[in-house]
Amino acid sequence: MINIAQFKEQLKKFDALRDDDEIQTGTVECIQPQYAQEWSSELHPSVRNALIHAGITTPYKHQAEAISKSLNGADVVLESPTASGKTLAFAAPMLDALVSNPGSHALMIYPMKALAFDQREQIEQLCEPLSIESFPYDGDTDKEWRDLLRNHPIPILLTNPEYLNMSFLAYKEQWEGFLRNLRYIIIDEMHEYRGFFGANMALLLRRFFLHLNRIGANPRVFLSTATCANPVEHAKNLTGRDVEVISARDTFRPKRHFIFVNPAIPDFRYREIFRLRIEQAALSIFANRLQALVFCPTKRFLEDALINCKRKAEEQGLNPDEISPFHADMKSDDRREIQQKIKDGEIRIVFTTNALELGLDIGGLDGVILAGFPSNIMSAWQQIGRAGRGWDKEAFVLFYAMNDPIDRFFVGNLKVFLNKPLDELVIDPSNEELIRRHLPSLTYETDGGLSAHEERILGSEFYDIFQTNTGTVPKGFKPHQNLNIRGSIGQSFELKRGNEKLGQISEMRRFREAYIGAIFTFFGRKYSVHAHEADAVVLADTEHNLRTDPSFFTVLMPTDVFNGVAYDEIEVYYGVLNLTMNFTGYRIVDERTGEPRELHQTNDAYYQNNLHAFWINVPPSERTTDGISALEHIIRVGGMFVIPADRFDTSTYSKISDEPTAFYYENYSGGIGVAKKLFSVWQDVLRKGIEIAESCECRSGCQNCIEPAKNYNTSNAEDKIDKRGGIALATHILEEAKRGPDRRFQDGMMVPV
Repeated sequence: MINIAQFKEQLKKFDALRDDDEIQTGTVECIQPQYAQEWSSELHPSVRNALIHAGITTPYKHQAEAISKSLNGADVVLESPTASGKTLAFAAPMLDALVSNPGSHALMIYPMKALAFDQREQIEQLCEPLSIESFPYDGDTDKEWRDLLRNHPIPILLTNPEYLNMSFLAYKEQWEGFLRNLRYIIIDEMHEYRGFFGANMALLLRRFFLHLNRIGANPRVFLSTATCANPVEHAKNLTGRDVEVISARDTFRPKRHFIFVNPAIPDFRYREIFRLRIEQAALSIFANRLQALVFCPTKRFLEDALINCKRKAEEQGLNPDEISPFHADMKSDDRREIQQKIKDGEIRIVFTTNALELGLDIGGLDGVILAGFPSNIMSAWQQIGRAGRGWDKEAFVLFYAMNDPIDRFFVGNLKVFLNKPLDELVIDPSNEELIRRHLPSLTYETDGGLSAHEERILGSEFYDIFQTNTGTVPKGFKPHQNLNIRGSIGQSFELKRGNEKLGQISEMRRFREAYIGAIFTFFGRKYSVHAHEADAVVLADTEHNLRTDPSFFTVLMPTDVFNGVAYDEIEVYYGVLNLTMNFTGYRIVDERTGEPRELHQTNDAYYQNNLHAFWINVPPSERTTDGISALEHIIRVGGMFVIPADRFDTSTYSKISDEPTAFYYENYSGGIGVAKKLFSVWQDVLRKGIEIAESCECRSGCQNCIEPAKNYNTSNAEDKIDKRGGIALATHILEEAKRGPDRRFQDGMMVPV
């Protein structure tokens, strides 16, 4: 049992919490699972016996339902919480297919290597009595083994999207023996496939299913997710196939205690003291013989915290060997050894990046520490889900906010966070720019020709663009190597400090935040931008008390409308904006005094792009003048809880001149589906934004309700936002919308309904 009051006192004893910190706590109570009476009689007797032999005598109800649907030939998507037995739900029908059809094969596709390793361990205990072999096929697999697996395929292979593209399709002729007898495909953690990565994966899967169809293979597909509110829609968008859903949402969960902390740390020493707090929290948990993962924002942060924590543990008579790192750059054998030691309880504190965010099934974990808020709410819940991996076990979640507006926003809105519904995921497999990146590979795989009936597999957009494509692939050239499955549309730039790679940044963020001379904050640490290279931003250490205030002149011009509705004088649109952003210079400011040090001016820097967007036009009035800036932020904050978007995927802007408008736009060309989703749920977004603003006690807006959402925003940088004016304007818009639209966008114009 975890006593929150005692837990907090222990953290204070180790100086991980202080009395002047802002601390919010909450508890999510346990819900016990429902069990089925017995394993399905349709399941092959040998598989049923293997399950019982492994000590699994009775399935959960949702497991039994998913297994039954799959055994009856349906493509299935299972939506259930973390630690709810999804692996067993898809392993049982997969093994049934392999046992019932000797010589057949199964392919398990995972977004991350650590997850694939963990899943293989779970199914091996079922595979062993059935004499079924499994093996990973990815970048960690030795070349000798890869050659052997292609030439002498075994029943089950575990892979990832990159190798599905680079090997199974690029060298399809070498995989024919495996793929012709492919009976089962598992796509686990399907919520990871969203945005650009999801659209890439959707197009890759369509190419893969097309190839399978051509060689006469028709495998069943099983998808699973823990954090998706629209599993059927998302699974269909991802695969292009019809699926049947089994949902176990809110049917059971462990008891979890949440402690969200906004630490009282002066900005000029923030990075150092913030890391110290995380180290002390880990030591407090370690000293109490609890087991936890510490999710770190960067590899550099991880390494520094690990070294200090090990040293302090030894000074206090604790075993430093029970503290370990885990990140993607480690050798595969080392990662696997650490994962096993975590499960065996030999390692109690693990400093990790998001490499352990997915799927790791460790029933003994007592909690997680989040050093900063992840890139989106879904990732936060994935990290939280690593603790309390049994419905009968309590766990803690300790979150420390960095000096970032979004981090601090969630400390002030813990209840909203805990009560947030699951995200409705969006991907856009019709993205023309992305489709054209897949065309060379598809041309190679099809020898340049498609038949009419294959449109149903590829989808009409992919099929139509292929048919108008006149490109060819040189003989012997495999274009797959030029396709970055996880990459985004538009250039991305590496962030580096000397020889150290810190992360990546989009083209727009480079322009807006990482201009030469800027003080750039990356996961709580400040750097100065020293130079721009062709594919990188070069950073240098700087004083922690400095910031730069940039000056921009932005012009947003709608160029195309996909959809729109009007309510009298209020118009709501989804379409394309031409964004032109002019950078005119920046000031260097000393945050200790608030006084500017230097002024730098320029007149030749600008950024231009066409971006998918959502926007609301409102008629000029005093209410509009007072509230349009706050309306922009209400849309932004409400969107965080209604539509899924990583924190730097989207931006907002508002203007009074000409036609007053609040814009919400994607930061990448071609469309990732977020603006389109917002158009369908914009009223829910406004209601949520109003709710958050009204529940906050501030009078004119603060970091807990209406201002944060990004640590950069080119509009309203100098203006105080009128919170009450924004609430009034948003409420007026919703009242007008209640009467229903009087016009809709059709044939290039608004026409009466």
